[in-house]
Amino acid sequence: MKIINALLLTLITISSAFAQKVPAVYSNVGSDENGVFLLLEDRKIYAVKPNDQFKFEDLSSAAIGTKEGITFNFKFPELNGTLYFGFINYKDGKYPQPVFFRESSPIKIGISNVPIKRLLSGKYDMINWEKTGQGILGYRIVSNKGNMLYDGRVAFSYKDGMFKAEPTIVEGPFINQLSEKGAVISFTTSEAIEASIRINGKSYLDKKAGKTHEIKIDDLQAATEYNYTLSVADFSFDFSFETAPKPGSRTAFTFAYGSDSRAGKGGGERNIYGTNAYIMKKIAALGSAENIKFMQFTGDLIDGYNASRERMNLQYANWKRAVEAWWHYIPFVPGFGNHEAYNYVFNDVDAGTFHAIDHFPFKDDSSESLFQDNFVLPENGPLSEDNTKYDPNPNEIDFPSYKESVYWYSYDNVAIVALNSDYFYSPGGLTQTSGNLHAFIMDKQMWWLQKTLKQLEKNKDIDHVFITIHTPFFPNGGHVKDDMWYNGNNQYRAFVKGLPYEKGIIQRRDELLNLIVNKSKKTVAILSGDEHNYNLLTITNEMERYPENYEFEKLELSRKFYQINNGAAGAPYYAQEETPWSSNVRNFSTQNALVLIDVNGSTIKVRVKNPDTLELIDQYTLRE
Repeated sequence: MKIINALLLTLITISSAFAQKVPAVYSNVGSDENGVFLLLEDRKIYAVKPNDQFKFEDLSSAAIGTKEGITFNFKFPELNGTLYFGFINYKDGKYPQPVFFRESSPIKIGISNVPIKRLLSGKYDMINWEKTGQGILGYRIVSNKGNMLYDGRVAFSYKDGMFKAEPTIVEGPFINQLSEKGAVISFTTSEAIEASIRINGKSYLDKKAGKTHEIKIDDLQAATEYNYTLSVADFSFDFSFETAPKPGSRTAFTFAYGSDSRAGKGGGERNIYGTNAYIMKKIAALGSAENIKFMQFTGDLIDGYNASRERMNLQYANWKRAVEAWWHYIPFVPGFGNHEAYNYVFNDVDAGTFHAIDHFPFKDDSSESLFQDNFVLPENGPLSEDNTKYDPNPNEIDFPSYKESVYWYSYDNVAIVALNSDYFYSPGGLTQTSGNLHAFIMDKQMWWLQKTLKQLEKNKDIDHVFITIHTPFFPNGGHVKDDMWYNGNNQYRAFVKGLPYEKGIIQRRDELLNLIVNKSKKTVAILSGDEHNYNLLTITNEMERYPENYEFEKLELSRKFYQINNGAAGAPYYAQEETPWSSNVRNFSTQNALVLIDVNGSTIKVRVKNPDTLELIDQYTLRE
């Protein structure tokens, strides 16, 4: 039957002139003029259509100037609701936010009007647009069901009795890839333009006009604060950032860690279409108050698990907007999680099951490429899983890219190594479709990790290495059924073109531990998430970590190690579950949490605070 299905699938795919090329790494997946399908026995189950009601760009760049103010046409006829609006005063405070006006405007069939001249003049003109002839208006789209969809802004001018929408920074600026010499400053504009950044009298320019901008600054002095001015058309904005110290300076500093900020319960900004903006703002503000130098945030930024590129981009935009005001000054460094999944979904109604695979083409329309499009991250990871023994076409690129989802970076004497445990992820039915398992690290990523840790061991400027990964090695509450445990079942593993990986999930977990714990002395802890809680796990060789009757070789650990799990950035909580290692768990908490890691030369201390109440949840020393 498998041979017949394979032949039938090949004939169907080849016969259609409209068929989309299906990556060779999948099995039982085909394409014809009706779309991508899964072939089960003799049935074709087509992927769920995206059902896009809007384009994200139409929500962020919808403004049209009138004599009275700004009209928004979101090109979304099904949208009815309310538009909240208010000016953003970039001169009044360090972290610019819209101050919403007491009145709002209705949205009808996707159109709304803001009468700036009538409502926001005189005593309500707190940005002096009447004098300067320009300003920034913030707006919030809320549906007639009360769902918050998007927070946007528009730059406008007023001249000769007419308002005009001007080129606007719709996202950013963001500080990325911070080093002792500078940073990459990224931002997105509503129109294709050339922008510039000015620092210490020197201008750094776009290479060409565009909507997405990445301007590299790499000629500054270490450990120095610089003011920078971003100019877009006739508008300019002033912020600052501090360069990193020279590697190995061993100065005292703090960085922060968190994950899992997808939409929470409780209403309001706990769900701005796909992300818990309320808690993320609290986290960013707490980090700023603690003078953190960077924020590592590894996975499940958004709800994801979506068949629509437009909805995924909107969710990413809402996450970025939640922390944007603080990201003007320090880096927020995202990592990849399972909720970053952008899928083809096949609902098998007859069987009552569903199958899902990573979207393709992988190069420009996959989970991985969409993540790359939304963030500016180090590009020093492996290329892909091509050219392993599981690769069906050694001469072609068959797998998604690892670009910007597997990487490492450093700050002073600390290195952060970010892994992707949801690469090539198939959320449902992967034994039929092939794909990767949640929490499984495939071969090329393993080889890259081994090479990277060896390099860091030899690097005299690095004393401490943190491994950050979305999925815990040892889950404790919410994901005991999967992560790197699967209730103690080692049978779970990745599949490529119908071929299962030789090693199972627990074996692969041990291979990772061997590299991280036994082969490296500088590694300090795993920073994980996925489970929506905070806890510290002390990992020792004596800790119970295998199921009964485990038939494979058991790993001996050479030293004590730690797993700091913090998936408490706003996603719905998970309570603690019983596991073989439960006695090694410290201070399990379902409160929202931010992990603050204080580094001072050879010493590392940890403080954990609730960003909503500022309560101290936990504190301890990792290294003396």
